[in-house]
Order: sequence, then C-alpha cells, then structure tokens
Amino acid sequence: MSTRKSRLISIFSVFLILTVSSHTISSESLPGESRNKAVQVEIVKESFTSELAGIKAPDGKIFLVLETRWENIHPQKKVEKDKLEGKTDRTMGVGALGGRKKKTKTEYVDVDVAYQIGRFYDHAYCLANGLAYSLHNITEDIPEGTRIREAFTIPKKGDLRKVNLVYLIPESAKNLGFQFFDYTYGHISIPVQGDFKIARGTGEPSENALGSIKSKLIEIAAHSVSFHDQYKETTAPDGWRYAVVQISGKSLSGSSVKDILQIEPEEYTWVATEGGYFYYAAGGSTTEQGMIRFTPEIFQYQELVFLVPGSSRLSQLGVRIRNDVFQINVSEGIPQNIPEPIATHLDGDVMEIKLYGVKKDNGSIILDLGIQSLSTSGIEIQKKQQFILNTGEEKISINEEITDSLFHRPPTPFLLPPKTFVRFELAYETGAHPDSLYFRGYQSEATLKLPKTD
Repeated sequence: MSTRKSRLISIFSVFLILTVSSHTISSESLPGESRNKAVQVEIVKESFTSELAGIKAPDGKIFLVLETRWENIHPQKKVEKDKLEGKTDRTMGVGALGGRKKKTKTEYVDVDVAYQIGRFYDHAYCLANGLAYSLHNITEDIPEGTRIREAFTIPKKGDLRKVNLVYLIPESAKNLGFQFFDYTYGHISIPVQGDFKIARGTGEPSENALGSIKSKLIEIAAHSVSFHDQYKETTAPDGWRYAVVQISGKSLSGSSVKDILQIEPEEYTWVATEGGYFYYAAGGSTTEQGMIRFTPEIFQYQELVFLVPGSSRLSQLGVRIRNDVFQINVSEGIPQNIPEPIATHLDGDVMEIKLYGVKKDNGSIILDLGIQSLSTSGIEIQKKQQFILNTGEEKISINEEITDSLFHRPPTPFLLPPKTFVRFELAYETGAHPDSLYFRGYQSEATLKLPKTD
C-alpha cells in the first residue's frame, strides 16, 4: 500500500499583472463613481430583494443588486500606420533586388486600446462589514447581467457597458462597498452604503472570531456554528443534522502578483466532535468546481457544511494546507471524552491503531477503533482489506452497508491528514463470537485480542 498524494490547493494568479497597485479612488470622482488608469466605474443604483430570478434568499440573507456603468478611458496608443494596415508589396517580393530602397517618413495613427479582464468572478466583490462576498450565479440570469466566468471587454475609448451584478449578503449588513481588483491599472473601491471603512474592514480576523490560524499561504478565521435539518433544500437523514460553520479567509500567496487560493472542502476540511469522531465536509459555498476560495488583501466569506449525528457537539474545525494541518477551535469547553484503549498496535512510523471496545448489535459486531497518524503526509485507509475479524473458524470483512449506517462511521474519503487522530466504528455481520481483529498495516501486521461480548 502507499500513501495518497496530496491534491489540495489550486492557486492561480488573480490577474495578468505587472505591478501591485493599492486601491485608488479618484479625487475627481462623483459619489458612487471611481476610476483607475483604464476604466471608470459608476454604481448607478443599488437595490435589495429577498427573491430574484425565481430563487429565494436563505434565512438571514438578502440579494444585493448593483446597477453599474463601465466606460473605457484608456488613453489611445500611437501605432505605425503601415503595421496597422499591412503595407502592400507591389514588387511581388523582389523589390530589394532592384536597388536601394527609398526612405519614407513613418506615419503614426492613434488607436483605441480595449479594456479587458479575464473573469468578473475573480475581480468584482461586495464588501460587507469587513468581509468580501463573491458574485452570485444569478448575475448571469437577470436583465443586463453578464457571464461571470467569461472575459469582459470594452473595445474602444469612450465605449460604455451597463452591467447588473448580484451578491448574496447578510441581511443585517449595513456597511457595504464595491471592490474591483485590477493589479495592472489600479484597484477600484466604491462606497455603497454606510461606513466604507467598516465595509472594507481592517484586513485582520474579526475580534469576535471563535478561532483563527495563519500560515505562509493563508489566514482563516471561524466565526459561528449553527445546526439545521436542511441545507440547500436537502433534508438530513433521520438522526443526523447539518452543521454549518461560517468562516472567512485571506490568501497570503504571491508577491507582486497576488493569488486566489482554492481548497477542496470535501477532502481537506473536517470537524472533530466530542469523543474524537471525525467528519469531512459535505459541501458549502463552493464554486462550480466544488472549491472554497479566498481572495488576497480582504477576508472573503465562505461557509462549510458537515453532516453530523444529531446529538454531536463540535469541538474543532480541521483544515489541511498541503501537508500542514491546522485545528481551529469552534467551541469552548467541549471535552474529548476518549476512553483508554484496550489494545494498541504501532505500525512503524506510519500510524498507531487503537481498539476501544466491541459490542453486539442486531446480529452484528461493532468495533470501536481509532487511528493516530504519525505520517507527515496523508494516509489512505482501505478498511475492508486492512481490518479483518477472526471468529476462530472464519475471517470476516466489514459489512459496508451496516458500517455506513452507523453514526460513527469512518470518514469518506477515508484519508487521514498528517498527524491527525480519527475515531470510528466498523460493523461485521456475524452471529459468531469473534476472538481477535487482524490488522494489515503499511509496515507491519498485528492480531489484536478482543474482549468477550455478551
């Protein structure tokens, strides 16, 4: 067996950039208007609605619609007329053989320079009480909206384009602004409502954050945890509920060229609950590719959702950045309540297996197990091949269907982040009395004796 390679972070430049410029607001701008060296942006009108294009905003959220007008103000560029038009060779390609060329005066003409950005989705954000919010997909479905993941172009100087932009923001947010990133010609910031300084924030995590972490690539803060029977019109199974963790993050990647940083939540974020159990994310406010993303300079709002047992209490949010693992506290005073193991096995420097207990349940044997990763990279666990029950007469593999119905089932995918502990249960369908558990590891194998069951 081999450890699975890390496939964590997608990092890409926000724009094609030459140098970093700070955000600029022209002293000549009118209220609701700003410009950089190439484009002038005006917010003509802002409006709020709880329903747009047939979609209702979730509880506590509201749609903000910004009616904007964009004008290409890029100075014209002088270009040689011959290069622009393509000079005709009237000698059929042999003019150089007929003698010395006659010098002609070079003529120049002024031409327009198109203003273009790669994708609106990467550039245009709403600022609300210190957090940045991405464009909502509804932007593509309303009158005078735009394709947010396609190039946006204003061909000529003086050309105007009207664009309506949609953001889903907290209904309680009263301090709003518009932030447009352009590292080539200068950022654009426009107040929308309330205090723009509060809208933009300090660039630091909120003072009332539950917890935060910081690495060379990213800074993340956890803000709140809430529990719901439904998430995005999907109902949790009986006995389960959705835990929604609201977070914000800021990319620290890049130097003069700042990067947007993306993380795949369903494989690289998880929550630990009371008792040491471990649940990967089931989704969240992700892109079409299933990523959560973080802008440079300003903390960007995101949320993560986890399907957890109804009675569970969350203690920590886990985030893996390449082979670095971070734990962010999301509550205080939650005890781990992990019992002492009744048997253990050390699989070299890869992991330690821990057996906590065994019980009978409706014709099945349930094993209570734990794994402590000792590796500096992720470990893929093959539960059916690595954990075999011995009854003395036969060897039994886990029952996948029964195991998946357990509240404390193994995480899916069963990948252990570096240096991380996970507790879980495995189910075996048998009426026999098992005597031991055979474990096949990466560097060793072992047989763990089981206590007698009633």
